[in-house]
Amino acid sequence: MKIDREKYLIAYKGNEILLPKKEFELLELLASKPGIVFNRDQILSLVWGDGAIVGERTIDVHVRKLREKLGNNYIRTIKGVGYTFNEF
Repeated sequence: MKIDREKYLIAYKGNEILLPKKEFELLELLASKPGIVFNRDQILSLVWGDGAIVGERTIDVHVRKLREKLGNNYIRTIKGVGYTFNEF
């Protein structure tokens, strides 16, 4: 997987996937530190910003959409804690 920060584009299994801004930023955050668990507060702060007002399930929805596009192997849920990016 290659992440093109200038085009908000992911090269994945020979395909280019154009992601919406927040999905891209979430994936970029998780992939920036593979294996490190980011909790919800960290994700909200780093991706949406401290002043953002978002719904309680916003992160879950964005993770679900990323999994639909990339498969279930890249983003792992750590129950009660947050999310991490799996290294391959």
